[in-house]
Amino acid sequence: MPAFPERLDEMAWKIKKPAVLFLAARYRRRLAEVRMIGVTGSCGKTTTKELIHEVLSAQWRGRKNMLTLNRTFNVAMAILRLRPGDDFLVQEVSVDVPGYIDATLKLLRPNVGVVTLIGQDHYRAFRTREAVAAEKGKLIACLPDDGLAILNADDELVLGMRALTKARCLTYGISQEADVRAEDVSAAWPERLSFTLVTNGERIPVRTQLCGKLWLPSALAALATGIGMGLDPKLAAAALEKVPPTPGRMYPVDVGDGVTFIRDDWKSPLWTIAPVLEFMRDAKAKRKIMVLGNISDYPGGADRRYPAVARQAAEVADRVMFVGPQAHLALKARKDVGEEKIEAFDHVKKLNERLKTLLGPGDLVLIKGSNKADHLERLTLDRQKPVVCWLSRCGRELFCSECKRRNTPAEDPKF
Repeated sequence: MPAFPERLDEMAWKIKKPAVLFLAARYRRRLAEVRMIGVTGSCGKTTTKELIHEVLSAQWRGRKNMLTLNRTFNVAMAILRLRPGDDFLVQEVSVDVPGYIDATLKLLRPNVGVVTLIGQDHYRAFRTREAVAAEKGKLIACLPDDGLAILNADDELVLGMRALTKARCLTYGISQEADVRAEDVSAAWPERLSFTLVTNGERIPVRTQLCGKLWLPSALAALATGIGMGLDPKLAAAALEKVPPTPGRMYPVDVGDGVTFIRDDWKSPLWTIAPVLEFMRDAKAKRKIMVLGNISDYPGGADRRYPAVARQAAEVADRVMFVGPQAHLALKARKDVGEEKIEAFDHVKKLNERLKTLLGPGDLVLIKGSNKADHLERLTLDRQKPVVCWLSRCGRELFCSECKRRNTPAEDPKF
């Protein structure tokens, strides 16, 4: 790899965006030996990226995009951070609107493409899963003939992407036809996700730190990537077991008072609620409480969706609490499940006060919401140190624990 000015990536923040993209594109052309790994999918990109990086780091040196930074400018910055001796870059690839991915792929020029699954994120922009798949499939379509595609055999839309490329395809899943397969899957809380990896005639036990079966595609995708790139399956499995859960993605929090929180509060499209309901159904705890914030990306009206989710949640949890401007809609389900089982709050601060009186040792609380809309992490932070910022919508996408303004008192005008 050519020599690279040590601080150019830091200097790039002070340069106008077009110049940064130009520099990254020029530098990318000189990185022929670096494996560029693009990761896309409607769910699990960040966790999959973290897992892939850890697995590959068992044998090679490489980098990954920071946090969830996956815009074209962020991809440029990730490329500019590559240094002599780096063997790979793992980069999340986002799809917000039709055509957005094109510039990212032109810059990244991936030779490995990983697709997790197809859901209904960005419903307003795409409307159907097929439309989402067509856009995300561009990652696979752009791979060179000597590239590698890592595809989910359990998702028919992802598996169908094999037709888009001449690159070698390696599939993963619980399907009998998958090249990298999982058997004996278990993840009933407080147990973490574990399974038997089956590949090339080998059977390898895998015990992860991840919470819930919903992370099985991410774990298998990471293993398949490592195996596809030549890593010994046993070495890949051992590396996978070291990776902790990603904050905001089924992330366990023990604040020391006997109450355990599971934070799944990064985003909350309607289709992602079913897996967390399954997690709560299987979980073992003295009492199970679900907290739900804003729900996004669904057809039809909120007046139908919120009560439906409330009824489903009431089947697997002892208490269900909604918070946000549309939380009151969930109360329509009370006539079906009982008055006391469902509660609604228009502000997270009011919900927090209620939880202080409700929760006790042995309780398991699953928080499902949108960080940008709800900032529900404050429910766990306030149990450790009083929270002083209770703004409903501050416009910041950072978690509150990462925010420089977290110690600045702020409340909505009506409070």
